[in-house]
Amino acid sequence: AVCDTGLDSGNADDIHPDFAGRVAWIKSYPITDEFSSEILNPRGDDGAADLDSGHGTHVAGSVLGNGTGTKTVSGAPLIRGAAYKANLIFQAVEQAIEWKDSANYRRYGRYLLAGIPLDLAILFGDAYRKGARIHTNSWGGGAPGAYDAQCEQLDRFVWGRKDFCILFAAGNDGSDSDGDGRINLMSVSSPGTAKNCITVGASENVRPQFASETYGKWWPQDYPALPFRTDPMANKAHDIVASSSRGPTRDGRIKPDVIAPGTFILSTRSTRIAANNKGWAAYPPSKLYFHMGGTSMATPLAAGAVGLIREYLRKQKRMQAPSAALLKATLIAGAVRIGKDAKVGIADNHQGYGRVDLAAVLTPAKPLVAQFHDVHTGLRTGEVKRFSLKLKSAGALRVVLAYSDYPGPALVNNLNLVAISPRGQRYVGNQSESGTLMLDTRNNVEVVHIARAAAGVWTLEVVASNIARGPQDFALVCIAPL
Repeated sequence: AVCDTGLDSGNADDIHPDFAGRVAWIKSYPITDEFSSEILNPRGDDGAADLDSGHGTHVAGSVLGNGTGTKTVSGAPLIRGAAYKANLIFQAVEQAIEWKDSANYRRYGRYLLAGIPLDLAILFGDAYRKGARIHTNSWGGGAPGAYDAQCEQLDRFVWGRKDFCILFAAGNDGSDSDGDGRINLMSVSSPGTAKNCITVGASENVRPQFASETYGKWWPQDYPALPFRTDPMANKAHDIVASSSRGPTRDGRIKPDVIAPGTFILSTRSTRIAANNKGWAAYPPSKLYFHMGGTSMATPLAAGAVGLIREYLRKQKRMQAPSAALLKATLIAGAVRIGKDAKVGIADNHQGYGRVDLAAVLTPAKPLVAQFHDVHTGLRTGEVKRFSLKLKSAGALRVVLAYSDYPGPALVNNLNLVAISPRGQRYVGNQSESGTLMLDTRNNVEVVHIARAAAGVWTLEVVASNIARGPQDFALVCIAPL
């Protein structure tokens, strides 16, 4: 499921060719009541068409566009999304607003995401009942770092439906406005600050044709100084996008969870937007596609990846209904840290656990093998679940624990991950190999990563340190030379 502005024509029977025959359900959500006193069209609904920016059509294409439109362009490469055989549920929430006060046109514009239900359970519930188990959202904008009502609604929905995986964009508020040469922290916004979603930041794409486009040229107030002022936006795959919102949350949790490419992404263009709307950049061979950018574009790529993970777990591992926690743990297990801090720590608030890399977890290089555990029998305070791993040779060991926590600000249920070597040395989640044994009491994702683990039998412990609202189920993914 994709919730966004709109989808091309808004009519499944007459849709952009890249989605033809695969739109299972499409719905437009009317303007919510909170706008009624300020507008002339209360509860207005202009339909599911993508009329203004083309944002929703572009996002949907990155998830599952199949590239049919490229067949009309001689010699053009195939342009398609990650999960290009998936079916689509689309929830259109952008509406044309008729403001009473003309000043609001200048302040907010005509088109707003005014159809987002005040209770997100309505949005998620509709998609869930229609069969969606992955729900991606390239919108947000609550107070930086805050855990608000939307976060609580999201966490509560996933707590009650453990197989529903939700993704949210981290936001595009990364800034060096003070000119100190560093991107300021705590700009990620809700609902991406929720605990039970996958929050996606952006890494740079590589598009040599846009080498002259720099952060300072596009947003001079945010990047007045070096190195960002003259830094090209799409020339280094190992760079984090400067505008990608950063963590932590106000209660100290790591966000974003992962990053994916987010500059000059080429995807589907709505046939209903103005002819002169080129997004970030036109695609001259065909008006069915154009370039856009931001964490809005990174998130659907990650969502398509989650779709492939779910297909893999269902078909290859015979897991009928993999949990959202397992999908999240698998995505993070394959993530690769990038940039100058790639070898520092397990995660940070610029890139989370790293850039998405499906091959690293679904087809790891030999002799590495991946194991997947979806543990539905939950733990209560003081209980421990143990797993044994036999490493046939020394090599990399990566273990990811993830769980959907009870709704509420900060961590409610605290599970901890401990790895014990054949010689009895202990490593704990979210600490580097040489770090302390201080247990993480803030995050519902924990990772142990050892670059060269000793051969022999390792013991993994999932420790229920404090389960206030249990029992607490969890997912565990391990990659090692097993």
